[in-house]
Amino acid sequence: MAVANDGGVTEYESVAAEQRLYEAVTRWDAGAWYGSAEIIDAACRALVEGLDSPALCELAGASARDSQWDLRELVSQALAELRIPYPGTVPTGSAVAKGGGITRRLDVDSLRLAVTPAPAGGFQVQVYVNDVEMTEAGAGLGMDPYQLLVPTNRLLATSEPRTIPIARCECGTYGCGSTDVTIRRDGDRVHWDWSIEVPADQGATFPAAGYDAEVARAAADHSWETPERTAGRLILTEADRHRLLAHGLALSWVGNHYRDRRLFLVALRDATYQVFVHIPWQDRTPQEVARSACDLLASSPGQWSATWQSMYPAVTAPPAIAGPSWRRA
Repeated sequence: MAVANDGGVTEYESVAAEQRLYEAVTRWDAGAWYGSAEIIDAACRALVEGLDSPALCELAGASARDSQWDLRELVSQALAELRIPYPGTVPTGSAVAKGGGITRRLDVDSLRLAVTPAPAGGFQVQVYVNDVEMTEAGAGLGMDPYQLLVPTNRLLATSEPRTIPIARCECGTYGCGSTDVTIRRDGDRVHWDWSIEVPADQGATFPAAGYDAEVARAAADHSWETPERTAGRLILTEADRHRLLAHGLALSWVGNHYRDRRLFLVALRDATYQVFVHIPWQDRTPQEVARSACDLLASSPGQWSATWQSMYPAVTAPPAIAGPSWRRA
């Protein structure tokens, strides 16, 4: 990917040849490339780009029919001669420096976030790094905004590294296919490093000011929301979770009843039960529905209109907190 920064230098030009060889060895070592021709080609490219060492020359002249053991020995020797770290030893937010060793990664990348409809329904947060969409290149589908931006913005960068899901399988399930990113603030830069199903050979590093502005903009932009999503965001953000926890309950999900769109559901859970609190729309605005839901959740559970189900077939009795109007789902 060759993307020019403000100074006109392309991303390719800003990456040392040592780093590109490191990335090639990392892919080969992880088995992402099958056979030996690719690592030999990478050695040839490294020579063309100006790197030179006895083992690198020998590797570039090797045959794909040579034993994996011999090639691995040559790779290890070449890395040592060029002072290039072995795969997996470069810390997050760092890169291989020109001349070998490790340096702070350059902040040459740009970030853009977009909430768009997901192909199978719902919504996804698409992530563009240098205008290349990364979630499709990773596990296949961006995360739902409720999993990334609501009720808290999980993309905020702090000096303490945090690993969060950034993409899921095209079926909509995280875990069936997964891409994670580790986010860390490093002074005036923010580093992203990919894991599991990685969309790029190297992580990304953004100027912190631009990163913070884009992440804040995306969290504040509700133009994509349907009435159902607006009500859900307000409930997830404003519900009194401490009061729910006093009853042993945690918020699970929110959304319209899949059979009766006149009802909005708030799903709660504890260790044994799922509880579904019913909020009728009654031609009200999303803000009115959300206020009604939050007020109801702040009241005694015995006053709720709710259904319940146990996560264990052997448990047939209702929850201890159930009121007279509760029904089994």
